[in-house]
Amino acid sequence: MDKNDPLTRKTPSPSGQPSGGASSTGNTPGSFSEILEGLETLLRNLDGREEDLRLTYRLKKRFLEIENEWQKLSVESARLSEVLEKVTKPAFRIGTCLGRTDDGLAWVSVGGGDYQAAVDPRVDITTLRKGERVRLNEALSVLGTLGPDISGPVVRVSRELPDGRVEVGSDRPDSQLGTVLDRSEALEGQSLSAGDLVRLDSTSRVIVEKVRKREEGYLLAEIPKMGWESIGGQKEAIAEIKKAILNPLLYPESYSRYDFRSPRGFLLYGPPGCGKTLIGKATAREIAQRLSQKKGTDLKGVFFHIKGPEILNMWLGESERIVRELFEEGEKIRAAGDFPVLFIDEAEAILGTRRSGRGFNIHNTIVPMFCALLDGLEGPGGFEMVILATNRPEMIDPAILRPGRIDRKIKVVRPSFDAALEILGIHLGESVPVDFSAGGREALLRTFRDRLFERSDANVVFEVLRRSGARTPIYRSDLSSGAILGSIVQRAKEKALLREIEEGKGGGVTLEDLLWALDNEYEEGDILPPPDAAVDWMGLLDMETNDVVDVRRVRRLSSGARIPRAIE
Repeated sequence: MDKNDPLTRKTPSPSGQPSGGASSTGNTPGSFSEILEGLETLLRNLDGREEDLRLTYRLKKRFLEIENEWQKLSVESARLSEVLEKVTKPAFRIGTCLGRTDDGLAWVSVGGGDYQAAVDPRVDITTLRKGERVRLNEALSVLGTLGPDISGPVVRVSRELPDGRVEVGSDRPDSQLGTVLDRSEALEGQSLSAGDLVRLDSTSRVIVEKVRKREEGYLLAEIPKMGWESIGGQKEAIAEIKKAILNPLLYPESYSRYDFRSPRGFLLYGPPGCGKTLIGKATAREIAQRLSQKKGTDLKGVFFHIKGPEILNMWLGESERIVRELFEEGEKIRAAGDFPVLFIDEAEAILGTRRSGRGFNIHNTIVPMFCALLDGLEGPGGFEMVILATNRPEMIDPAILRPGRIDRKIKVVRPSFDAALEILGIHLGESVPVDFSAGGREALLRTFRDRLFERSDANVVFEVLRRSGARTPIYRSDLSSGAILGSIVQRAKEKALLREIEEGKGGGVTLEDLLWALDNEYEEGDILPPPDAAVDWMGLLDMETNDVVDVRRVRRLSSGARIPRAIE
């Protein structure tokens, strides 16, 4: 008999005696060991009978295979039992901790009900913080903490009570009375005032977070980097605002001696793209710099920049609330000794002329309130300066524009012949490579400016047909603006840049690049209104609208002849 045959190796039996085969485990039936012991005994008594030995060896081998399979099945059965236990285990409940009791219980809110729950001894009860989530078992015992909730309804604070509790929701249109709530431990010590937005936990029982108000999003956290030097062609408008800003700061005694009230309301009006918004940003920078120098500290957060349509809201009274709270934010900044400025772009959207009629007009409620707030500028609160910007000044209610509310009406005009050169120089600065074959940067810009302002057929964009039958040509220079001139220079720089990349030639911006950009800019902008809207369209562009019947685009043949065509 081969002593190395695996079938003849001895394995310990349950009784400790050696036996053949694999070792038995707790998961192996005792009959396996007994059978293997019997087979080994039989093998010892079958010396010389080869056929019986062969059959016995085969039988022993089969039993060893069965034992190994049984062990594998036992491991898999244990794993499945563990999985079954997990998937059939009752789910944990999630609640909100409302506090702790003196006798070591946790006060929790679960499913709309309050409970005083026992705490697992393994959980440190001091880690249970008001406003945070806790995990509960079926018996509603606290098994652990889950930290603060990350979602929940947002409400507005009505007032803070003397004991630290907070009243919320009294300003909602669907409820005349508010709700008094407690605050989480994370908010203890923080000041909450009327109008603040706060987030509640998922059970709406505890205030867990102070949310940034939308009105605060209008406040520029950083002072704009754009200064007066970045605005070309608007010297008169800038001079008016400079006088209103700088003189009171530089000569306060003189203003007091003359009992002179500096203008605080400005209207910037004019065609699109001529720098109204840029002037507003530069104003914020100038104010911040002057006050920082005066106080010897960096000043931030004095400029509120909003667009009129942002205030409009479908809910009744919501737009008025936004305007009111804007002025309240300005009052807080002013009370701190700073110089808050409110800049409203596209002001006609919210301050339009009030109209009579049976339908609701939001201007009928916003305009009176805005007038009252502007009158408050003379008092201790509100903004130090309000700047309105619009393309349609005739659409703003006259009550807004009267002296004492809006003191200065400043027209932001299209670039003149000289101003165009100044604007082009700002956009095509000294750092930009240019083609010097034309005589240098200054000569290049002058040549391009002259071509732009030529009263030639090549520069005619469209014709205005009047009732008398006269046709008035409108040239490119009549439609130019700071934005258009900046776009032309950008197109030219892009063309020169791509040429350098593709051809490897760094010749810089050429006159041909600028002229190509000029043609493309006006061809892409060659969009005219239908005849019945021609007058309003020309008024928006700050052009003469008397006796206008139609606006006609100019088409050209290859010979250069013009072909007017009405836009249907």
